[in-house]
Amino acid sequence: MAITDYGVKAALGRALEQSPSSDKLANLAFKVQSQLPAGDGEKLDFLGMVPALREWIGPRSAKKPLEHRYSIVLKKFESTVQLPLDWINNDKTGLVQQQMSMLSMRYNPQWYGKRIAALLNTGATATGFDGKAFFADDHTWGDSGTVDNLLGYNAGTADAPTANEAATAIVEAVGALMGFKDDRGEPINEAMTSLTIVAPTGAIGAAVLQAVKEKNLDTGTGVRTNPVLGLGLNIDVLVSARITVQRMFCVNSSPGAVPFVFIENTGEFKRTMKGPGSDFEHDNDAWEVGIKAVGEAGYGRFTDATSTQFT
Repeated sequence: MAITDYGVKAALGRALEQSPSSDKLANLAFKVQSQLPAGDGEKLDFLGMVPALREWIGPRSAKKPLEHRYSIVLKKFESTVQLPLDWINNDKTGLVQQQMSMLSMRYNPQWYGKRIAALLNTGATATGFDGKAFFADDHTWGDSGTVDNLLGYNAGTADAPTANEAATAIVEAVGALMGFKDDRGEPINEAMTSLTIVAPTGAIGAAVLQAVKEKNLDTGTGVRTNPVLGLGLNIDVLVSARITVQRMFCVNSSPGAVPFVFIENTGEFKRTMKGPGSDFEHDNDAWEVGIKAVGEAGYGRFTDATSTQFT
């Protein structure tokens, strides 16, 4: 049975409506809608903090949020699939519907997650709003003092920590996050309730998973109670093949945290098709279906994430 061009469009529409709101990687980002076109930069001046309460003596003391002159430039993305007319005219297996489902997945959640993974993978070199690498040992931000979110842990085997070593590294990372101060000199993560730990597949990912789940850990000379269980945080572990560096990332995923920002002009999202009667159909004996998205991910507050390299 043949499928019509309306059927193809409907299949893509259903797939887009049924796709998940996002994936775990993309959920690490603070999402902002934009009206800017591709090529323009959206300013992120909202990253600065407001003053803390002080005793009211004399006139009010108004403080202007720090201006970072930092922006994320929106980019244009596309994915296009070619559907041979043989598939269109004999779609007994639902192959066209499957292709539309995959096209939808390429947009949501994969596009979002892929952009956040790229930020994590390049975080030790790519710069954030202060002009330094997002993961660095010498950030300063107004009255924050030195912020070191580029951590290391000396494991018995480089890039292959034990669960016990991973647990200690997690506790150290949480301690660092809790000690970070904002641009007004106030502890910025004292209300942190949720933590997402992102790790690559393989030895690091396996060790982190065990370090979060096990009640007791083998120290090599005995057994100890897992200290991660006493942190009082909701901890989620995301082991992803999209992470290509041998590092463990601890990301504050509590409400109000802004480790990363994803900006999208949803009004620019388009579905297009070269279908029946088109020159493309005549020349290629096929139809073409595509989607376009405009947006980009960028770094937010470096106080909301740490990177740990096992050596």
